[in-house]
Amino acid sequence: MMLIIMSEAKDKTDGYVATRRFLRDHPKWLDVVAACVVEANRCNGEFAGAWALNEAKKSGRSWFPNLRPLVSYGILRRTDVTRGGRRAYYVMLDIQGVGTALKERTEHVDAP
Repeated sequence: MMLIIMSEAKDKTDGYVATRRFLRDHPKWLDVVAACVVEANRCNGEFAGAWALNEAKKSGRSWFPNLRPLVSYGILRRTDVTRGGRRAYYVMLDIQGVGTALKERTEHVDAP
């Protein structure tokens, strides 16, 4: 049985594992991660943090300081800064893995 568990763990992508860990440590950021996935899908992986905030506002989030926590967990990577250092751009390398972890988390939360 131990061998089965180990092989299942090897099938998990970096984005999946990082997202599971991040949402375990920061469950209130679920809507922010979801907004980042929406923007990453819309923009082929690379998006501005401000765009993720606009998407998160649709689910009721009024503000978050920045996306550095997602960078520190390896979910996002910062790629560029423009507008005088006021707008940061990020890339999500494993959109599918992050999306899968997010879907599992929301199904778990919605389960009776």
